[in-house]
Amino acid sequence: MKLKGLIFDMDGLLIDTESLSYEALRLDLESQGKEFPLSRFLPIRSHSLKKCEEIFKGYYGEDFDFKGCFDRHTLYMNRHIDEYGLPLKPGAEELLKFGKAQGYKIALATGTPLDTAKRWLESVGLWQYFDEFQSSAYIKNGKPAPDVYLATAKLLGFAPSECMAFEDSPNGVRSASAAGCVTVMVPDLSEPDEELSSLIYACAESLSGAVNIIKKYEEL
Repeated sequence: MKLKGLIFDMDGLLIDTESLSYEALRLDLESQGKEFPLSRFLPIRSHSLKKCEEIFKGYYGEDFDFKGCFDRHTLYMNRHIDEYGLPLKPGAEELLKFGKAQGYKIALATGTPLDTAKRWLESVGLWQYFDEFQSSAYIKNGKPAPDVYLATAKLLGFAPSECMAFEDSPNGVRSASAAGCVTVMVPDLSEPDEELSSLIYACAESLSGAVNIIKKYEEL
């Protein structure tokens, strides 16, 4: 089936925010005398805040102040970004430019609230490439449920099977695949395991490499 739309996650895919998010959470939790190894961060990526709160309370107990921790984490991130800027992931603008030149409609499907996503993507010059925007922050079931990708494809006016979705995290891959999108994983902090490999059309080492994946798919 011919592709009509390209749908992108944001954090860890287009901009390098997940490493910063982990560092912010780790510093806050360690200041409280709590350990936060990377293995505890990896499973929460792309989850809704509600689900993250459930996971954190599973780690640290029902009385854990998740809101306070998350608010301090966000403050740390914003200060860091204001001072140092946001690093783009390799090939991000190249891929978006290619998509526009080929006439694809382009959408964002992120777990980040749209006001924050807009500010961040504008700061790195990527907001202009998007035709539609959706955030699972405003949808009942966040990733790995398919809802955000179903809603995003609907905004574009296409069937999910007419859209190629780009994700870096396991929960994002599960969401896009369950929606019926042609799913490409571009790993950030974790590589695809056997389960994820069965859900994706292809795995790209970088967003630059995803250009050839689109070309190859269109040749089928």
